[in-house]
Amino acid sequence: MKLHFILALLVSVAMTNSKSADARDLTLATWNLGWHLSQAEAKTWIKECGQPFALNQATGLFEPSMTGQAKPGWELRWGRNAKIKWDIAQKPPCDVFQSNFKIVPVTESAYQKRAQQISEFIRSNVDADIIAFQEVSGETAVREVLPNSGADYEVCSFDAFKVQRLAIAWKRSLGSSTDCVVEKPLSLPHLDPTDQVRPGLSVTLQIDGKPLRILTVHLKSSCVSPLEDRGKLDGSGDACPILQQQVRPLEAWLEARSAGAPAVLMGDFNRNVSHEENSIGPSKVRANGSDPASPLPAGVLVRSLSGEVNDGAPEDSALTHLDPQCPVNAVAKEICERSKREFFSQEALKPLTRADSLGCRNPIGLDQMFVSKSLTAIAPATKLAIGRFGGTRPANQDHPDPLLAISDHCPLKATVRF
Repeated sequence: MKLHFILALLVSVAMTNSKSADARDLTLATWNLGWHLSQAEAKTWIKECGQPFALNQATGLFEPSMTGQAKPGWELRWGRNAKIKWDIAQKPPCDVFQSNFKIVPVTESAYQKRAQQISEFIRSNVDADIIAFQEVSGETAVREVLPNSGADYEVCSFDAFKVQRLAIAWKRSLGSSTDCVVEKPLSLPHLDPTDQVRPGLSVTLQIDGKPLRILTVHLKSSCVSPLEDRGKLDGSGDACPILQQQVRPLEAWLEARSAGAPAVLMGDFNRNVSHEENSIGPSKVRANGSDPASPLPAGVLVRSLSGEVNDGAPEDSALTHLDPQCPVNAVAKEICERSKREFFSQEALKPLTRADSLGCRNPIGLDQMFVSKSLTAIAPATKLAIGRFGGTRPANQDHPDPLLAISDHCPLKATVRF
């Protein structure tokens, strides 16, 4: 009996070690780079923002012109309702970089410097196996900011749709992908082209002979928190009805693609998922009170994007939300934790935007990461501080080129066991 017990114990240990040997720790990151262009695209953009614009009285728009009281694009009033002849779907507005709410004109040298700083930050601080990018113009723009010009990475991206595109980069050592798919349904193609939003982007990686599905998204903005009226998903207004329509295709992707393979869903959700999880119970996920695990009836609105999409049906589709922490300092940590249950105005979040804190203008509440239940989080997800690199400084007598913020978002990073 004793010998039998010892043999059984040895077999058990061997099996455990075998399973452990088969496991791999993967570092994941998601980062919105804020209207990021390739150097060639930036050169054209800088030139066009520097050209003179004059008001066309017939159209009521500021248009490129060499006559009249012209002023460069850097000096115009931009915004959602800007009266400027400019296709924001194809090129960023000229007010991307600001200091004290004043536009900072960009130079080619400054944009090159910014790319170098992003690359160094990724190498020194992010260093993830898999990185999802939002607001990038395409593969070239991403490779230019990856360490070693991206030589050690594979990149999945696209060049259609609007200029705020997506990309997924992963270290070549992980293996290859079996697909790279633009998830068009998330762009809401049934809408008028001017109203269509950003699609999703997915890849299936083959890591150690096992599939891992990844989807990155950049969902409709301005419908952030159910704790404020303008953020109620089933409310009226311009933004929430659009985000409401993205719920179905997002859930459809998860239910279809999580079958038989673990999934990672990460990106800029433009939605405070923690507020949903802490304020909207299962019976309140849908406006009609029906079970979110059942098929969503036509015409029924949802109140919680996460509650509807991550309903655990089918079982393989169940995800864990990696609620981020902000360990940069005690103040940041406290605000980060409280903000998961309380609504914080932009003014209240200002301590996080300081150079001695997270540093980015949009520090928390927008970027999210979900992983399949079969992927064990090794440590809490963290927001990485970009500190002084989150601020833009204009040119002056001593510095002819401005210093540009590397992003208005801070990266979100986590490690899981695959």
